[in-house]
Formats: sequence, C-alpha cells, structure tokens
Amino acid sequence: MIEVKAYDAEGNQTDSIQVDEAWFGGAVRAQLLRQAVLMYQANRRQGTASTLRRSEVAGSTRKLYRQKNTGRARVGDRSAPHRKGGAPAFGPKPRDYSYSMPKKALRAALDSALLAKLEDGEVIVADCATPEAPKTRPVAEYLATIGIAHGTTCLYVTPEVDRIFYRSGRNIDGFEIAPLREINAYAIVKPSRVVFSRRAFDELLRERR
Repeated sequence: MIEVKAYDAEGNQTDSIQVDEAWFGGAVRAQLLRQAVLMYQANRRQGTASTLRRSEVAGSTRKLYRQKNTGRARVGDRSAPHRKGGAPAFGPKPRDYSYSMPKKALRAALDSALLAKLEDGEVIVADCATPEAPKTRPVAEYLATIGIAHGTTCLYVTPEVDRIFYRSGRNIDGFEIAPLREINAYAIVKPSRVVFSRRAFDELLRERR
C-alpha cells in the first residue's frame, strides 16, 4: 500500500490516503509508458518546417559546363545540393507527425504514469480554495504552504473545469491546471509534482477499485 498525504484548505496535513498498487496495474509498464509519451509529444508537433526543393530554387537550370572532354567531374545546374546556394538534400517539408494508440493501451499507460508518481511520493491531495475572483497570490501562497516551492513544475487536477481557479493559477511559473477527464500519461510524467483535489482523487480511485 502507498500512503498519499492529504491537506485541507489551510494547508494543514489532515490524514493519509491508502492506495493499493493493484488499482493501477500493480507495476509500472515502462515501455508502454514511453510509447504513449512519444505519441503525445508527436501529436503536439506542428510539422511546419520547410525547405526549398531542387526544383524550387531560383536560378538557371542549364549545365554549368559540358559533361565530356573536360577532365573534370560531372556537374549539374546551380541548384544541385553540393553547390553553394543550392537546394538542401532531403530537406524537411510540412507533414503530419500525429498517430494514435489503442484506448486500452493509453489507459494502461496513464495508470503506469500515476503509479510511478505515487511510488516516488510525488502525488499529494490538497484542497486549494477557489478565490471569489481571479487572484494569483492566494494560490501561490497555498502551494508554498503545502511544500511546493516557487518554480517547481506542478500539475493541479480538478474534478471539472474551474475557470476562476485556472485564471488564478495560470501566471504561476511551472503551474498547470487540468480537469480529471483531460489528464493523460504525458501530463502526469511531465511535472515534478502532481496535486489532486480531494474530490478529483476520490473519483480517480472510485474508477479503479
């Protein structure tokens, strides 16, 4: 069993939540987790890099000199890749890097990511109160109270979309907020710490028991 520390709205530790490794697959499937992370990273690529092809370089297409009876190597036009100002050889063109994996594999990868964080003690449960109006200071002070230093990358998982809380925390360096339904393996392994609200964590455990 893994113990997860829980904090109240004032930042005081109230209790510890017992989590069974079997609820998250029992063991971290590192290879599957790596495949899922690579897929999410590939799907984020814009794929807009582009260079000119040989036919797109401006300039004459005539041969610079005749091919025979000169004693020199054969040479093409000025757009050849080996000449200064010529086209790059095998340069990139816009393309789509995205691909997909089966839903069951992505679910297993998410469980492995969560289990890895739990085993490393990088998951806590904390109920940060949502300010009445968007204000960054109360959220930043609460994070410091529960031991998350300024600049530490952190993901805060809420039960649903909370726009006021999101606007309050978006200016904090390294701090991200996501609803429970939108987290994935990459979102979990990317930050140093993962913080769940009590309600979000209860829903997560309820789905996996």
